[in-house]
Amino acid sequence: MSGKKIVIVESPKKAKEIQKFLGKDYIVKATIGHFKDLPEKEMGVDLETFEPKFVIKSKNHKKILTELKKLAKDSEIYIATDPDREGYAIGYFAYEELKKKAKAVKRAEFHEITKKHILERIKDAVDFENSNFGLFKAFLGRRVGDRIVGYILSPKASKEIGGRFSVGRVQSPAVRLIVEREEEIKNFKPKPYYVLSVQLKKEDFVIEAFYEKQKMEEKEIAEKIFNEIKKEKFATVIDIKKKDIKQSPKPPFTTSSLQQVASSQLKFAPEKTMILAQDLFESGLITYHRTDSVRFSEEAINGIRELIKKVYGKEFVAKRKRVYKSKNTQADAHEGIRITNFVSWEEQEKLLKEKGLSEDHKKLLYLIYKRTVASQMADIIYSRTSILFDIKGYKFKTTASTIKFLGYKKVYDDDLVKSQEEVFYIEDNLLKIGDKLEKIKEKLEEKFTKPPPRYTEGSLVKKLEELGIGRPSTYATILKTIKERGYVKKEGGSLYPTEEAYYLIKYLNEKYNWVIDYNFTKEMEEFLDKVEDNKEDWKEFVKKLYERSSSGGTSKVSQKMKNYALDLAKKHGKNIDEILDDFEKLSEFIEKYKDTKPTEKQINYAKSLAEKTGLELPEDVLQDRDKIKKWINKAKKEAMKSYKLSDKQIEIIKKYGDEKLLEDTQKALNWLNNFFKKRRRKRG
Repeated sequence: MSGKKIVIVESPKKAKEIQKFLGKDYIVKATIGHFKDLPEKEMGVDLETFEPKFVIKSKNHKKILTELKKLAKDSEIYIATDPDREGYAIGYFAYEELKKKAKAVKRAEFHEITKKHILERIKDAVDFENSNFGLFKAFLGRRVGDRIVGYILSPKASKEIGGRFSVGRVQSPAVRLIVEREEEIKNFKPKPYYVLSVQLKKEDFVIEAFYEKQKMEEKEIAEKIFNEIKKEKFATVIDIKKKDIKQSPKPPFTTSSLQQVASSQLKFAPEKTMILAQDLFESGLITYHRTDSVRFSEEAINGIRELIKKVYGKEFVAKRKRVYKSKNTQADAHEGIRITNFVSWEEQEKLLKEKGLSEDHKKLLYLIYKRTVASQMADIIYSRTSILFDIKGYKFKTTASTIKFLGYKKVYDDDLVKSQEEVFYIEDNLLKIGDKLEKIKEKLEEKFTKPPPRYTEGSLVKKLEELGIGRPSTYATILKTIKERGYVKKEGGSLYPTEEAYYLIKYLNEKYNWVIDYNFTKEMEEFLDKVEDNKEDWKEFVKKLYERSSSGGTSKVSQKMKNYALDLAKKHGKNIDEILDDFEKLSEFIEKYKDTKPTEKQINYAKSLAEKTGLELPEDVLQDRDKIKKWINKAKKEAMKSYKLSDKQIEIIKKYGDEKLLEDTQKALNWLNNFFKKRRRKRG
């Protein structure tokens, strides 16, 4: 197969789609995501030079790489992994492995998976060595920096708080946001305010008008006005203002705005939104979905305007082309998220069906379709009427709107249009200045200020973006991580901090407050952007994080830790006198040389479980600590099937917990374990 043209992408689905467009002259292969990463069981970073040690992730990835090397011989290779840091990193690793075997290695960026775009991008591909290495350097900064923060601070937090805690450069500030919001809600003291309104009647027409100072804080004043107007029978029209108001469509979707709208309207978690968007992208139905750009290409704008003219009518096309610009000029190198086929929704549905995609894919594509099309549609025009009434010197106001021209509302479904319209309207010439209306009712309501709402996944993404924390490719991962690690629970769409979140933020606030400082996190993200633009060195980014992680806090080496390290040093013939009092270096030494064999306690426990459950206990399991841990977890689940809670345990759950726990023994035991752990903490 030498002399072939090889195209390398991440996913098999994407590879299959591209293969159809390129035909038999090309071979399209997938790496199956990242095939290289930092090792799982050690830091994998030289703390003197900050050089990382990347390893092949799995046997399957090794097999894929071997096949790529065979194909690469005398071939022309096009590395077409995703056009962001993560995608470029996958491509860079492939380039390093294949450059000596291939005739040429080029970089092609696909922003949409359509035949026209793919052929154009293959034609315009550049030599990989002339592509933007800054993307890989930014990837290195993030990956290595985050590994160092996690490896140094997580063990410290776990040891000093007690339990298992993880610290992350971006995840921990997100946890802080949720904890602080919960504190705001707990400490919030509602304040009363008063709203005064009247119902006025002319013939069969009834209007509700509100006192011009909509919120009155002083009860006495509110009651005084209420009592005075109560005696009056009429209200006089003293002013009528009419004006047309234009409302423009929102800009195209970025990653974060798509996640926010999908969260609020479809109740999709950001992670789910990104998985669905990935499928839509790879199926050739939308442009690349990890972007903070709101710009559309000239060709796309023309295509959208033609679609509007054909499907909705030329009067719905915006008079001038709408050109949206991103706040970050760097973002405009890419496009916002849009449909790739400029056809009606009915035609989009047919394409979805052809690709075999689900109902959830359809819902997300519909959001993107509407936002794409609306972006080049005419404004909505409202006719707004404001009427001012006088009752014994006090002014009351009512406002009503009607839609004069639907504009971009035309693309939205009927339910949404109805929900956004105001039902109440006033017919022309119904009222004129000087008219008197009968007052049929007055109402004084006491209301209370409300605390800020808890974050939803969508509103948290919005807040992270506002603070400059994270980037398009990381929002979904941040949310997923803080939920999986037990810092946040989701109830009824709202995010609540767990007790562990409080313990962690309290600890970090006291010992390593820089890691949850919003400004510092933002500055570091901006530093990475400069690395991407080849304006800063990625090692400087890592160095800042390492210095802070190493110097901050008060972690000390315990005697137990020292003894364990000395035993390991003796066993491996190492001299560790110089690092005995250095927590970070000693931690790294232990991580590198710790015994991988199970302890005697683990072996005995596994054997007793095997006896109880009748499960086979293979010899290789008894030789490996990780394998025995997995086997023990499996055996415990098996043993749990026949386990019965004691009367005392049942009594405690009924008294302090939820009786529903009694339906699941494992959940009940987990709850009891946490219950006693918290009791010990309070006593300690």
